[in-house]
Amino acid sequence: MSGRTIAVMARPLVRGAVKTRLARALGDDGALAVYERLLRGTLDSAECVPDAALVLAETPAGDPGSTAVAAVSDAAQTAVTDPLTGRDARWSRLEQRGEGLGERLAGVFTELFAGGATAVVVVNSDSPALPAEYLEQAFAELAPGRIVLGPAADGGYYLIGAGRETWDAGAAALTKLLAVSPMSSPRLLDHTLRAATAEGLQVAQLPLWMDVDEPADLGVLDRLTGEAPLRGEPLGGLREVYLHVTHRCGRACRHCYDAAAPAGDELTTGEWLDAIDQCVALGARGFVFIGGDPLIRDDFVDLVDHITRRREAKARFFFNSLIDEDLAGELSRAGRGQLTPLASIDGPHAINDALRGVGSHDDVMTSVANLLAAGLDPVANTVLVRPALPGLTQLARELRTAGISRLHLILPHQRGMTWSAMDETRAGDHASASDLVPTGEELLAAVRELLAVAGEIGLTVDNLSSWRRRIGKRNDLCAAGCRDVSIDPAGRVHACVITAGDPAFVAGSLREQPLGEIWRTSSSLRLLRAARARDRAECLACPVADACGGECWVQAHYAARARGEAAGYAAPFPYCDLVRPLLEELAVGLETAAAPAAGDCVAVGACGGQAAAGADDYALFDCI
Repeated sequence: MSGRTIAVMARPLVRGAVKTRLARALGDDGALAVYERLLRGTLDSAECVPDAALVLAETPAGDPGSTAVAAVSDAAQTAVTDPLTGRDARWSRLEQRGEGLGERLAGVFTELFAGGATAVVVVNSDSPALPAEYLEQAFAELAPGRIVLGPAADGGYYLIGAGRETWDAGAAALTKLLAVSPMSSPRLLDHTLRAATAEGLQVAQLPLWMDVDEPADLGVLDRLTGEAPLRGEPLGGLREVYLHVTHRCGRACRHCYDAAAPAGDELTTGEWLDAIDQCVALGARGFVFIGGDPLIRDDFVDLVDHITRRREAKARFFFNSLIDEDLAGELSRAGRGQLTPLASIDGPHAINDALRGVGSHDDVMTSVANLLAAGLDPVANTVLVRPALPGLTQLARELRTAGISRLHLILPHQRGMTWSAMDETRAGDHASASDLVPTGEELLAAVRELLAVAGEIGLTVDNLSSWRRRIGKRNDLCAAGCRDVSIDPAGRVHACVITAGDPAFVAGSLREQPLGEIWRTSSSLRLLRAARARDRAECLACPVADACGGECWVQAHYAARARGEAAGYAAPFPYCDLVRPLLEELAVGLETAAAPAAGDCVAVGACGGQAAAGADDYALFDCI
């Protein structure tokens, strides 16, 4: 070995010894065909990386440490074509050694570094063809004192890499780390991140990818390989873009999804103006400023002016800080009737300040008065964390008295509260997270009480109009990645703003690629577009799945991570007990609505979950 080395962990192509979970549904021959397809796709991807040595690291065909192989009779073990036949001459073979997968991984690293490799990236053979750019990125991320991980949707990882200097300095610790890791567990990624950090290592993460282990994964595999249409095809232009202009903020909200986001080099004014222009060129007609606190940026008014004056587009911005009379006037002039302030407030004085910090309630209410006086029409936004629920009706009355006519409700995104249920080192966070996240039943009772009061006082809870419009439609997840995107402070593109700062969901960087190229070619966005709500067992059995569309995959992903369960786009939506009863009631009241068309949702206009309600009914429970 010399230089960069890619090792593919694989099993021999033996009937009855691979993909045993799939075999229950497909039979041994079907499971073998799927595994061969995955393995060959992985080998193809590895060959796309130039100047890298390629190694097929196989378990022995009769490995006594493999329970799957040991359980197969000699007669059933029928080998097929050697996967390396006719392949690139760079391939060589290495036999895996060790009792468990972690020990065998450590053995592969040890042997390859002993053979002269300077950087080793090890990948699994259970995933759809891994994007070659992820392999290149893995090598680029390696540095002394750092390892690289490729997070899998099921909570494991599809790739792990290290440089020789890092391995030599900590071979014993890394070998032990791998040997005791809970392989094939949804807790694997979190465990490895914590254990590596405890050893003083930095961890770089690649974008999310997936393994194919269950029958439900086969639909995603077919879509990724072009054998079935992606959600949102034919791909159109952008509709709306979230500009996550800064991670900086003067508050310390307990439920902030952005609290752990890394600080970084923010885009300059010129770079943001160029980003906005690229979005408009792709069709975007609406922008949402968010952070952090976007008002911290000195150029915020200039960015708004560019959108409304130069690009004649609409804009909204979130705030929970003080906007004085002068700033309110500047915003009104820059907004030109196309700017909507979004006031973040979660309850009456005591409740709000306990969640968002002392003084937050007064600052927001003062800002609302100043914005109204300047001719702007703020919309209130409330996150439905558990402490906020008892104060919803009082908040509604306060808002109406203050002159606000619209309230938008946001279900908790648990990213800022994510913790592993098996992580004893963070056990103290359990009570905090549990206190903040309500059950669906709690949400349903609180929302019904709020709607009754809102009707009495003339306050519009705009989520309701979105639900009504979805009855009789065929929805499939949300529009993130199909019609909407987000750009984070450093210019990285994400499908959803809630994932800003999470490397698992980076679709590309504007400092490296034009937005149009990212929009059309990103493997991260392609994986999302391959997801369908009906890949979830819960949605297949739900009578209102067409109207619901599976709701928010981001809320589902981070809620599953918080529980220490398999996450990704197929994770179950955590608030079904709220949304399902309300949609069922609305469906009864709208029995004349047209039935959804037969077949899967494919067209962009039908794929959008609550985002399909459109900008006129800004009512996105699945969007903040």
